[in-house]
Amino acid sequence: MSEAALVLEQVRTPMSGSSHHLEVDLCIASGEFVALVGPSRSGKSLIIALAAGLVSPEAGRVVLLGHEWSEASASEPSHVRLRVGTVLEQPGLLSNMTLFNNVLLPLRYHRGAMSDRSREHAVMAQLERLGLMPVRDRFPAELNHGEVRRGAIARACMLDPEVLLLDDPVAGVDAEMLLVLRAYVEERRADHPLTVVVAMRAWSPFIEGADRLVVLRDGRVEADGPRDAVAEVVPAALRRYVE
Repeated sequence: MSEAALVLEQVRTPMSGSSHHLEVDLCIASGEFVALVGPSRSGKSLIIALAAGLVSPEAGRVVLLGHEWSEASASEPSHVRLRVGTVLEQPGLLSNMTLFNNVLLPLRYHRGAMSDRSREHAVMAQLERLGLMPVRDRFPAELNHGEVRRGAIARACMLDPEVLLLDDPVAGVDAEMLLVLRAYVEERRADHPLTVVVAMRAWSPFIEGADRLVVLRDGRVEADGPRDAVAEVVPAALRRYVE
């Protein structure tokens, strides 16, 4: 098995809006595409936040790319954060910047050696691949939910991360753009090793290519494995999340 990109070891932590605690052991190998699925308040988004170092567990360890997050703090080592692309449920595009400038931000702050022309070409290429060129000069308030989501994913990928953490990436994305988004992720995985962890609120063609499904309910893992194997053992009440 490849080296682990993400490990949640005996993690226990409260879940907002639920009387349950998230209690999981989870190991995701480098290069894997893992989809977290299950009903609301099952712990999917919390796992994404824990993996990104935005939340600290009450107990247990969270290790990402060999670094153990010790506390939820913006002061965590930047060299680790720059290796991870994260898009949360609220994508967080800056309201006072156009979509183009939002996607440009990572290059502006972390690729100072690049020429302005090279940075512009890199951003334009990302927008083109995600079908966002027609709205490049619009502000977030002028975009629909799917455009905002795709723009946030483009921004998260600008530094070629080793790990991509996505919370509900297909929200507001229509059927045509969903296929574009899926192809975009597949192309990035083909270009270089990329670990993808995605939280999904419903079954979607976006995760048809996932290596594993992790089915969660009330903060616990109900099933974990390839889709066919999971479909055979998952409780009937959760079957709609895997097929």
